Amino acid sequence: MTFIIKDPDVKSFNYTLDSSSLELTALVDMLFKETSLNRHKVHKSGLKLILLNLIVHKGSKVLISRDNNSARLARYNALDVGVTAIKTVTDKLEKSEYIHFITGKNLPYGNGIRSSIQATDSLNRLLKPINLQLAPSELVLFREDKEDGSKKLIDYSDTPRTLRIRKELTAYNELLESVHIELRDLSGLTVLKDLNHQIVQRKFIDNGELDIQGQPLFNAGGRSSSAWTSMSGSDERPNIFIDGQPTLELDYQASAINIIYKALIGVVYAGDPYNLSVGRIEMPRHLVKTIATISLNSNTVKGAVTAIGSKYGALASSHKGVNQDKYKEYKSINKRVKLKDILEAFFNKHKSIRHMFLRGKAIGNKVQCLESDLVFAVVNELTNRSIPVLTVHDSFIVKATDKDILDNLMTTTDFPDQELVKGLI
Repeated sequence: MTFIIKDPDVKSFNYTLDSSSLELTALVDMLFKETSLNRHKVHKSGLKLILLNLIVHKGSKVLISRDNNSARLARYNALDVGVTAIKTVTDKLEKSEYIHFITGKNLPYGNGIRSSIQATDSLNRLLKPINLQLAPSELVLFREDKEDGSKKLIDYSDTPRTLRIRKELTAYNELLESVHIELRDLSGLTVLKDLNHQIVQRKFIDNGELDIQGQPLFNAGGRSSSAWTSMSGSDERPNIFIDGQPTLELDYQASAINIIYKALIGVVYAGDPYNLSVGRIEMPRHLVKTIATISLNSNTVKGAVTAIGSKYGALASSHKGVNQDKYKEYKSINKRVKLKDILEAFFNKHKSIRHMFLRGKAIGNKVQCLESDLVFAVVNELTNRSIPVLTVHDSFIVKATDKDILDNLMTTTDFPDQELVKGLI
């Protein structure tokens, strides 16, 4: 077992995964025998689920729970795998040197790491040629948001909105499954990473708001994640190729602020909403953007100021030059202008939507949902035209040849659920 002193860059274990791949079935059969597992159905299902996660997460470390008290809802557990099976299979795979197992441990000051696994080179060689046909048990995820920090997935009854979103995501995932996505080097000739076998799911947050039938509104959160979401925007994403063609990335400028303007007023802000001066001192755009984002999720000026300071404080230890530069700019500005005065100047600049700030994370989660809804409305239009697109929060990656179509859709597409727009006010 490998012990480390800080939390690694890990991916979440996805219990919803399943696949009809015959190649994967054959590998499960082989490893079942080789590792001396003995419970045919239970251990094969656990083995299959672990392999699926290692394939989807492309060599990354994957979080894994060995807590016997952990329970999984049928909606989110495609293969009906329990923690006991996961524990047994991981032990066998580690003993056979097919995975590295990193043991979770507590660290000083309330920190800690969680247990994770990573495929060894010998297992990666077996996984690489497998062609998956992913069939997850659920694409629309719903999680709690409790004061104690719990974010467990919870069950729900379908509504017209969840049925529509699931149908749209199914079509989108089928389109992604039909194309080839890869990361190449700067020359565009050498493939560095295979980005296929991804499932796009949307995860909503339970904020307690119900429709007239007493069902959740699914009006908070709603973002998705994938292999390209965590890639560097400047260093890696420009080198993504789709079906052998170069891509480009377009995003909604000042997305969160303009989402509010679009929802409440009907048009986006004229100009850059993050362009701000205080006492003739021009504010760095990254600082104003951070202030806007944090203010959407804070309750008080004091809370926002503390969160802003913490965010920039974390940049001080970053190894990236761009983060160091941001930290230095922040420190320089903070010596001349108080953060609370910058907040007040920003609120005065946006008087027509000022009431949306400092109302807590409930508003921030709703804005995030409208942002995600708008992004996926564009995705659905592109999917209907068989044009593959990758999303990263508020941006889109398409083949360079599809730029004009994307440009037009980003301008003309509206929110799909107007009732949720009204609910933001």
